[in-house]
Amino acid sequence: MTIETREQYQAAIERLRELGDTPTAGPDQDEFFDISAAMVEYETRGHPALQNGDE
Repeated sequence: MTIETREQYQAAIERLRELGDTPTAGPDQDEFFDISAAMVEYETRGHPALQNGDE
């Protein structure tokens, strides 16, 4: 999963709310982790501390 826009990010937040607390097994857990990883990538994209120093 990839999040490219603020709208997709907001939709991801809503989906996490629907899933509830961290699911412990099965497809819900897989979806939870996929969404969480995509959100972290979106939130940190372009963060100066994570750049290569190429700029």
